Amino acid sequence: FLNLRREVIKKYFGIMNDRQFEAVTTVEGPVLVLAGAGSGKTTVLVNRILNLVKFGNGYNSTFVPTFTESDIKVGEDFLNGVTDYVPDGVFGVNEVKPWNILAITFTNKAASELKERIAAKLGEDANDIWAGTFHSVCGKILRRNAELLGFSSHFTIYDTDDQRRLMKEIMKQNDIDDKFVPHKYVLAEISSLKDKLITPEEYLAQAGTDYRKKTVAQLYKIYQTRLLNADAMDFDDMIVNTVRLLERNSDVLEYYQNKFRYV
Repeated sequence: FLNLRREVIKKYFGIMNDRQFEAVTTVEGPVLVLAGAGSGKTTVLVNRILNLVKFGNGYNSTFVPTFTESDIKVGEDFLNGVTDYVPDGVFGVNEVKPWNILAITFTNKAASELKERIAAKLGEDANDIWAGTFHSVCGKILRRNAELLGFSSHFTIYDTDDQRRLMKEIMKQNDIDDKFVPHKYVLAEISSLKDKLITPEEYLAQAGTDYRKKTVAQLYKIYQTRLLNADAMDFDDMIVNTVRLLERNSDVLEYYQNKFRYV
């Protein structure tokens, strides 16, 4: 039965080289795949997710379940080309629930392709898998827990134009000349600070006697207050606030640690 299970799983995923197949079927512990353009990374990722849900650790496991003659026939018919269908539950070991999987990509295009290809393979089960960009996944987490950070679940996301409009308004109200510190520079500096998880207070402490840095720190603090008052976040906040949410709320952290067993 073990050999039959391995052969069924191998055929199920079609033609793959050894390294691709290893990445798809290695279930226990961390896995790092380094690959160049056009080498089948998305295919491997889609098949890896499919393997987790349909077969779990079936390929590598030595566990032999209780099986019947009809189970053997199902596998042999599939291998011999009599059928192209492998039922769930027959050849799987410790299959993973779709909602225990989180797949993150960098671009919306890649996320859409990933979702479409997973759905084509898994059907409705694909809806329970969290697949998206860093920002869309963080947005989903924040919408569910925003009140813990002082926002509503319907918070607004500010785009570049919204940010510039707000910063120009803040600078005008505080008599800060755009020629001294251009609003684009201030926003770029704030974005860089958020990438490093540096707060306005921390940046002010670092500024020392540098008047330009102190001015940026002042604007940064007002900018964040105005965003909060408007029930709004910029794109950088979506990452930063998710980190802060998980750092400050152990129950929320524990929930997602238990939910996402495969990232």
